[in-house]
Parts: sequence; structure tokens; C-alpha cells
Amino acid sequence: MTEQTRREFLSQIPSETSLAERVLLYELFKNAWDGEGKVVEIGPFLGGTTRAIAAGMMMNSRRAEGADLHTFDRFSDYHTPENLRKMMESMVQLKIFTASDADRLCATGSFLTLFRAIHEPQDYYKILHVHDSPMPDYPQEVNSSTALDCFNGETALGAVFIDGCKSWASTHYAMKYLLPRTRLNAPIIFQDFAWYTCYWISAFVYALRDYFTYEKHADSTYVFRLKQAVSEKEITKLFTTTPEAMGALFFQQADDYLFTQSQARNDNRGALIARLHHIAALASTQRLDAAAKILKSINPYDYKAHVDLIKGCLSSPTYRPCGKKILWTDKN
Repeated sequence: MTEQTRREFLSQIPSETSLAERVLLYELFKNAWDGEGKVVEIGPFLGGTTRAIAAGMMMNSRRAEGADLHTFDRFSDYHTPENLRKMMESMVQLKIFTASDADRLCATGSFLTLFRAIHEPQDYYKILHVHDSPMPDYPQEVNSSTALDCFNGETALGAVFIDGCKSWASTHYAMKYLLPRTRLNAPIIFQDFAWYTCYWISAFVYALRDYFTYEKHADSTYVFRLKQAVSEKEITKLFTTTPEAMGALFFQQADDYLFTQSQARNDNRGALIARLHHIAALASTQRLDAAAKILKSINPYDYKAHVDLIKGCLSSPTYRPCGKKILWTDKN
């Protein structure tokens, strides 16, 4: 596969990730993954990242038997059938699907059948295991969730890719379940690490900073390596079930640490995100006045390449687990 062909292949599926992020995933699993252990993906949506990861795995000559990709999502209630159909028009234009097939596949709000139709024709589908199993979004759901129980007894997962943890509680659940079952030096990848609303991701990385080594990033996707074994008990102690329990000082320290780390590697986006995530955390824990003070201190001219992130924060700094935006006029 030539570079141009590969880029076209990775661009076919409508995705909220950039091509640069998908190329990073493909190259990582083709060249830098050791080929051992099951790979976990949380939140594929239509599978742009699924294709990148699985295709890279298939090209990796070191991939061991049974080192497959397990992908998890809530395969419904994201978009209306009309929105799904609009998204699929690009694949119709590429003649991957006929218009009538796209109409049929997008007839309901569920996209599980559509997901399978996208990936089944590909060689990598034989290593793909699709789980219609959403992460818990609320603290009270964490202890009763069985979303990841298929990994009971696992002790050597090969990599973890997180895109679909859209709340503090889902991140807490997924990380305390998966990391103790993950091999040392395995890639731990967060797609929303540098997205302005998802402060729980960078907060988790800060809380577990002694266990992670930064490796690389592209746009909002950041790759770390698990450098030290960690238990569920240790994770629960360092990253509680709610942001309120962490306290305001924790988020100030996370901001300072992540800002300094980003500056040290000339990562301008990461430095901005440290500030925007601090704002999001304060807004989420009902400290809007303190959040606004930090926002006013940001000079947009220092972050010209990422001004859209600042504009997004100006509109709404983050959202609640149900997806409802937190607005600057909110009173609670």
C-alpha cells in the first residue's frame, strides 16, 4: 500500500478524528506496538480509528495469534437517522455503498449494522470483536457496570485506546478496570486528551503521572506508555469517582504540571489545553467565577493556531455526563 493509497483508505470513513490522528494510530500499531496482547478501543463511532488501529495491527509482522482488537461503544442514540445518512453520503460518492444501501443502513438511530457493513469487507475484520457495551456515565453506575467483564481474568492487554469516555465516571471505570490488566510498556492512547471539554482525561493522566511516559501526539490524540504496574486500589485512591472529591487545588496543580510539560516539548496546543481543562473543571464543579477569571487571562494571540478551541470554551467550557452543555450563565 503506497502512502497515498493508505491515506485514502484511512480517509474513507466519516470521523471526528483528523487524518493526522488516524495516521498516527496506523503507524503506531504497524511499527511501534510489540504485537502482544488484546487491544482495547473505547468509542469507535463509525470506526475511522478502528480501521487505523486494526489495519496497522494486520501489517505488524510481530502480531501474535489472539492479539485482536476489541472495540466497545453504545451503538445507538448518537445521531438521528437523517444525520447518519448525511454522514454516509461521502461513502456513497466514493461508491463504497449504493444510495439505497446507505438508506437502509441508516434507517434507525442504531449504527451497529452500519458499523459492521463498513468493516466486514476488509481483511482486518477477522481480528475485530465488536461489543455493544457502553461505559457507565454516572458515579452510581460504576460499581454495577459489566461493560468490560469480557476481560475478567486477563492480565496482559496489549494496548488501550480511549475515545468514548465522555465523563469523569466513565474514565474512572475504564481506567481502574483496564490498566491493572495491561502489560508494562503498552501504549495507552487518549483521543480527547487535547479536546477543550474533556478535562477528565488530562486530569487522569496528571493523577497517574508516575505511571505514564509521554511518547507522541497528533492534534487531540496523545500516546503514553504504561511504565509501572498499577492496581485498581491505587487508581481509585488517586482518581476518585467524582471531580468534586479531588478538590480545587488538584486542578490548579494539574494545570501547572501539564502546562509546564507541554511548554518543555514545544506543544502549544497542550499548553492551552492545560488552561482550558482547568476552566472546564472549575465550571463543572460550580466555580464559574474562578473559571471566567482564568479564561480572561488567556491571550488568544499566543494560540493563533488553536483559536477555535478558545471560541468553543467561550460558548461552553464543558458538558455534563448526559451531554448537556454547561453555560456561563448556569447557576448550578
